Amino acid sequence: MSRLPTYRIPNYVTAPRTMSFQEWLKSPVMEISDNMPKSRKFSNGDPYTHSNFVEHFIEDLLGVVHKSGYDIEYQKQFKNEIAVFIYRLSREKL
Repeated sequence: MSRLPTYRIPNYVTAPRTMSFQEWLKSPVMEISDNMPKSRKFSNGDPYTHSNFVEHFIEDLLGVVHKSGYDIEYQKQFKNEIAVFIYRLSREKL
């Protein structure tokens, strides 16, 4: 079976970064409610971080891939690529 070429987005714009990737992973996901930003929390009150978001997103994505009868050969690399992609497209608090 021949491999598909790596997916590239040649013209996407990334937000300016002041936070490192590791800092961003630890930071809370913010929601806008009534034009006021607030951090998202789990039902026990713990903050819902970007790390949690990325983990849940990848779990859901892998579920769709596996349900469709496919498999990811290099899962660690795949997970890293998805996390960095989300990081680059995300915006930091102003």
